[in-house]
Amino acid sequence: MWLQVAIYFRIFWDQPYVSKGKRTFMTRPSELLVIAAYSLFLAGSARSFRTGGALASRLVMSVAVLLDMLAALLPSIGLQAPLPIPDERKPLISAAVLAGVFVWILFGTALAVYSAKRPGRYHALVLVIEIVWFLDLIMFLYGAYG
Repeated sequence: MWLQVAIYFRIFWDQPYVSKGKRTFMTRPSELLVIAAYSLFLAGSARSFRTGGALASRLVMSVAVLLDMLAALLPSIGLQAPLPIPDERKPLISAAVLAGVFVWILFGTALAVYSAKRPGRYHALVLVIEIVWFLDLIMFLYGAYG
C-alpha cells in the first residue's frame, strides 16, 4: 500500500507541467483531491482487511470514492479548467476515465455484496478496486503529463 502511495507522490511532485507558458508543479485542486481520495481508500481498505469489513472502514472508503467523484466533476461543473491534453494521449485519458467509472461501479458492487458472516467476496472486490484505481491513476498521469 505505502509503495503505491510513494510512487504516486513521486510522480506527482517530480513532474512539472506547462501552464499558460510557464513551468509549474501540479497543484490543481482535483489532483490534490485524487491524492487524498486514493490515500484514504488505501487506509480504509487496510483497516477493512484487518477488521473484517467494519462499518468505520467502509465509511472511510465511501468518503474516498465520493472525493474521487468530486475531483472528476470539478472540470465538468466549471470550477476548474480542463487540462490541455495532446490529441495522441486522448485515448489513454479516455481509458483512465472508464477505469475510474469502473472503480465506482466496483465499489458499489462491493458494498452490495458485503456480508459480515462471509466478507470474502467483498474483500476480493476491494482488492480489485485497489489495483484498478492504481492503474487508473497511472494512466491518467501518463496521459496528462507524460
